[in-house]
Amino acid sequence: MTFDFGDASNPSSDGSNAAETMPPVAGLFPGAFGDFSDEMKSLQSDPDESIPLGIVMAVVGNLIATLGLNLQRYAHSSGDRNVPYTQKKLWWAGIILMVVGELGNFAAYGFAPATLVAPLGAVSVVANAVYSTVLLGEEFRRRDVSGTLLVIAGGAGLVYFSPREERQLDTQLLLAYIFSDVFFIYCGILLLLFIGLFFYSRVYGRRYVGLDLSLCAILGSWTVLACKGLSVSLRMTALGEENAFASYVTYALLAFAIITASLQIKFLNRAMANFGTSQVVPVYYVLFTLASVVGGIILYREFERLRLSAILAFFVAVAVTFFGVYLITSGREKPDDARDGTGNGDDELMAGAGDM
Repeated sequence: MTFDFGDASNPSSDGSNAAETMPPVAGLFPGAFGDFSDEMKSLQSDPDESIPLGIVMAVVGNLIATLGLNLQRYAHSSGDRNVPYTQKKLWWAGIILMVVGELGNFAAYGFAPATLVAPLGAVSVVANAVYSTVLLGEEFRRRDVSGTLLVIAGGAGLVYFSPREERQLDTQLLLAYIFSDVFFIYCGILLLLFIGLFFYSRVYGRRYVGLDLSLCAILGSWTVLACKGLSVSLRMTALGEENAFASYVTYALLAFAIITASLQIKFLNRAMANFGTSQVVPVYYVLFTLASVVGGIILYREFERLRLSAILAFFVAVAVTFFGVYLITSGREKPDDARDGTGNGDDELMAGAGDM
């Protein structure tokens, strides 16, 4: 099954990219062994300066969103407990900061690869450990220091070895990506996996933490891919290069992102009801990041210009970040009020997955 949307190697007169027929699986890593064709070299790319901007947006967005979540937790535990938290200004300040931070995360996908933005969610885990110490008086342990240093080292590796440029997306190229053979195969495999995990989790979900969180990771990766397309479309609209609001693709991506995000919250809450945050946060972060990175590689061809050495180094950096997140989140006692209906336990989880 091949969908031909034209030749992307020949930009149109206005400088925008036409779409192209997507290559098979082997085309996902054409640069791994230095096999750069003239066609690939001629492809129009986003300028290099846009990726650092996306990195800054992702990091700052995670810091702000996590601060907002901790302000909500502080509002729950401070002051008169007889006063509903929705009447506390501090709680609303936290909500506003959380929304602003998540908007920054969303915007980051328009400037940087999804394979880079998703792993940078580890910043929120480090920030949560610091904020909870300052605002809530929680202990900052030696292993938190080690975990923080590992996350910083892993994050630096992610930035250094990540793709330095991307193909400049437009609606036609996005459609070509979506209707490519390899993405159809990828979606089919994920759909079958999701269905199998869904039925299996109904029986064994209380026994194995990875079941519900695998469902969350699949849904989360789909949300990330949709948000990436939306963010790029809105960015192109703001630059006057196309009108995203005139395309049905924009509304389809928006609806898909809302549906998958809503289902994701459902399975996250179910996992939180059965397991503590010390189990849920590291497992979910690992699964979500892996699913998002694989999705970005397959749908948006984000590794097609990377050498094999850079690809391997990138995944080593991901592994270092995983271990740092594990050190920070594991071995913590669950707060007494995590199950008292205030939602604090869920806040801690979301602080560990601020990219979703």
